[in-house]
Amino acid sequence: MFQRNSLIAALVVAVLLLLPMTILADQLVGKIASVAPEKREVVVTENFKNWTFQLARDGKVYLNGREISMPELQAGDEAMITFTREGERFLASAIRCMRK
Repeated sequence: MFQRNSLIAALVVAVLLLLPMTILADQLVGKIASVAPEKREVVVTENFKNWTFQLARDGKVYLNGREISMPELQAGDEAMITFTREGERFLASAIRCMRK
C-alpha cells in the first residue's frame, strides 16, 4: 500500500512540474508584444514565451489605473492579464497595464 501511494504521489508531482504554472493560474504578468483591436486580441510575452489572449465581450482594459479602449494599448506596456481558458484559447476578462 505504501509503495502504491508513493508511486501516485510521484506521478502527481511529475505532472505538476511538467505543466506550465502560468496555465494553472488565472493571471499572467508580462509585456505586451502586439495588439490587434479589430480581433480583440493582445499578445503578451512572459519568460520569452508569447501568449495570445482574446478580450471577452465584457472585458475591461486599464492603463495606469484608468479604463481605456483596447487600441490605446502599446507594445512594451507592462501587463497583468486576468483570464480563463476555454479549450485552446485564453479569454481575458481584464487587461491591466502600466506605462511610464
